[in-house]
Amino acid sequence: MFLFARIKYYILIFSLGLVVVTSNSLFCLPSYSQQANLIITHGVASGDITDHSAIIWSRSNKQAQMHVEYDTNSNFSSSKPLTIITTTVNETTDFTGHAKVHGLTPDTLYYYRVWFTGQDQDSKNNDGQGSAVSDSMTGTFRTSPERSISKTVSFVVGGDLGGQRYCKRLDLGYPIFSIMKALSPDFFIFNGDQIYADDVCPAHQGPEDVVGWYNIQGNFPSVIDKEVNWANLSQLQDIYNKHWEYNRSDQHLKSLLQNVPFYSQADDHEVVNDYGGNWSYLTNETKDRIGFPNVVKAGIQAFFNFSPLDRNNNNKEEEQQPNRIYRSFNWGKDLDLFLLDAHSYRSRSDLDDTPMNNKTLLGKEQLRWLKQGLLNSTATWKVISTDVPFTIPSCFSYQLGCDGWATNSSEFKKTFISERYDLLKFLDDNNIKNVVSVTTDVHFPANVFVDQDPNHDGDRMIFYEIVSGPLAANTFPKATPLDPTINATYLYHENKIFNFSYLKVQKQEYDGKVHLISEIRDEDGLLRPGSHLDLTPQ
Repeated sequence: MFLFARIKYYILIFSLGLVVVTSNSLFCLPSYSQQANLIITHGVASGDITDHSAIIWSRSNKQAQMHVEYDTNSNFSSSKPLTIITTTVNETTDFTGHAKVHGLTPDTLYYYRVWFTGQDQDSKNNDGQGSAVSDSMTGTFRTSPERSISKTVSFVVGGDLGGQRYCKRLDLGYPIFSIMKALSPDFFIFNGDQIYADDVCPAHQGPEDVVGWYNIQGNFPSVIDKEVNWANLSQLQDIYNKHWEYNRSDQHLKSLLQNVPFYSQADDHEVVNDYGGNWSYLTNETKDRIGFPNVVKAGIQAFFNFSPLDRNNNNKEEEQQPNRIYRSFNWGKDLDLFLLDAHSYRSRSDLDDTPMNNKTLLGKEQLRWLKQGLLNSTATWKVISTDVPFTIPSCFSYQLGCDGWATNSSEFKKTFISERYDLLKFLDDNNIKNVVSVTTDVHFPANVFVDQDPNHDGDRMIFYEIVSGPLAANTFPKATPLDPTINATYLYHENKIFNFSYLKVQKQEYDGKVHLISEIRDEDGLLRPGSHLDLTPQ
């Protein structure tokens, strides 16, 4: 039985009333067996961490009130009254809840506790009503340091989970997340493809040509299955939610997110491969299939359901964009983080990249926001977390065009290289240094060095791209050749491994400078040979 600590003033808000507990009394939550009617189904998580706020996430099994309290003491025994935040969860968000905690102290470890209350149909009191209380679950996060403070910051980056039938393995799940947790990073960037909505997870049938891989069965079809009615938004929403429920039920992932805050980012498979958010149809082959905008709407809604993302930021511009995924965060004097969204605003990929077409991957407003943020940044390192690489092509379908900024042919016109050139030239024109891209998407790890002079002033622009993944998806037999239209070189690449990147922003004693250090770690936690990258600020 879980016993709440004694506190001076404790207010517990039930869905059916208000209970005040003083310092001379105790409140005891019922054990699991007593309240199996109402449970926390997928653990707890924190995200969008700043130096003063965080978003807390959890999920119930039915409509209920979600309660969150937080403290700097693990036993929740602060002398001041604890703040309790409540929010309603219901089927419109697949019973997921989000609560913002704020007024926090920078660079401080916080403990938070989540539980749910609701009406219990099986337990009635004397007046014919009853209440149910779930067990509670405790998580932790550390707020970021103040902008003026220089401090070592470590983080992990990963993406591409459960694709091509590399789903949760029977009796194993996704063990790579326990390797991440063991490193005790300050945060995790889930870079994209957190689910593969356009794939399936059949039982007793893993990836093709892989012996001994047995999946835990997923109770969902692929969203592109011909039997799925794209005109039926309710059916689509249920399919997307079930994909998320499946991946987020993994014990290793739940444990990581319970103890390490994360920044949630979307790529394409959260919706469907290589999609555009504003497109009226996906490809010529599916042009006559009615309802593609519903596919996008349901996929993005599920992403927000399962992401501890701050959709109600105090910035007035962001309040007008509740579906905005791109955002930025500061981690002290030495790190600014920019999270991009390369799918919601993109032009059609099969459009020629010409001045007349004004082809864009980010959209005008996001590109302006990114440029202004980089220009204003005083941090030693500016890390751009992008869901598609700058230098590695994904141009497998010439009809659809390239999926990201890079191209595999100087002659191919269905690219986004004009926008990439515009961004790199902006960096060069304004002498913005120490910009590093982190990304996943291409299913092999790599370190890429770019030595470019976009504005031809003789002053070289140095740029690095750190690529990781997949966490659990198809691994390419060899690295893709780099974009021939940019002066890029592989410093390291590998294939046929599950992996993630582990980065530190850290002051080195031997030169007194704050370095960015990156490594690729495999599913056993081993440092991959040749992947260590130690960057000195320019």
